[in-house]
Amino acid sequence: MLLHLLLPIGFTLSPLLGGYLELPWLTLVLAMLVLPLAEWLFGRVNAHDQGRADALESTPSKAPNYQWQPWLLRSVMLMVLIMCIGFALHAPHLSSVSFWLLALSCGYVAGGIGIVLAHELGHRRPLIDRTLARALLCWIGFGHYAIEHNRGHHRAAATLPDPASARQDESLWRFMPRYFLGVFIHAVRLSRQKPGWLNEALALTGVSTLLALTLALFAGVEALGFAVVTACTAQTLVATVDYVEHWGLQRNIIDGKPERIGPQHIWDCANRISDALLFNLPRHAAHHLEPSLDCNALRRVTASPQMPTGYAGMSLLSAIWPLYRHIMTPRLPNNAAPSNTVAAHA
Repeated sequence: MLLHLLLPIGFTLSPLLGGYLELPWLTLVLAMLVLPLAEWLFGRVNAHDQGRADALESTPSKAPNYQWQPWLLRSVMLMVLIMCIGFALHAPHLSSVSFWLLALSCGYVAGGIGIVLAHELGHRRPLIDRTLARALLCWIGFGHYAIEHNRGHHRAAATLPDPASARQDESLWRFMPRYFLGVFIHAVRLSRQKPGWLNEALALTGVSTLLALTLALFAGVEALGFAVVTACTAQTLVATVDYVEHWGLQRNIIDGKPERIGPQHIWDCANRISDALLFNLPRHAAHHLEPSLDCNALRRVTASPQMPTGYAGMSLLSAIWPLYRHIMTPRLPNNAAPSNTVAAHA
């Protein structure tokens, strides 16, 4: 339980600590070296532990409950927002090296912690949760993501039309242009399906534009540049996460419609460090199979193909296409041949 409190909060505040200690690279070292090593050395769940977890977690309601109370999720989200805005406002006073390192660091936090929380809170009913989610997403220019994810991706995951599902022959860098363009276009189309004159996706994009213009007007071009670097880094990170979560997995088409999504269509990740840092997001199969579950109720699904390490390590691995393909292809179910069998609980 203590790890699930300290790890996400500590990583969220690491740019502040790095700035205070004059170590602006601190967050990047944590994200690209310390966390991937910790995931590999200490985070992986072995077969014995996984089997015991299956026995304890036979239903989602029996999943380990880490007591992520709403106030805690909201508090961490506010930390991310305030820190990113504060650093942007302070950007004119930073040296060029600190500017880039801290902007990238804030992007890692906004993408690694902020968007994970925006994803979780965006699925919840309370207005404050959905407002905080959209505030973070608008700050990084990705407000339309919530619309496409909630109304599009969950229905179309692991199908060819889904922009957030990577195909087996796609490297991360080939996937990204299709992903960013597709997420925006799909969000606009989905917004048109709702009654009323306001297109929500375009409105959220307008909010992001207004925030950028206001920041430039009152805080200067340096502040805007800092926010743009932060946003680009955060968006790259969320695209990378979406890439590894469904890469190479595809649902069969039956009678002209995709088969019901099952565990074989979602990569799962049995890693304690990644669970603690990302509010159980690595238990991604359970999230797709039962989207109504809060993060504290998600369980591991061993019927899904399994990632070899946690999300921090997978983000680095996915950037090296030949190595990624070499390691991940043998882990595809039936070597990427879609299964006709759908798990009973799907």
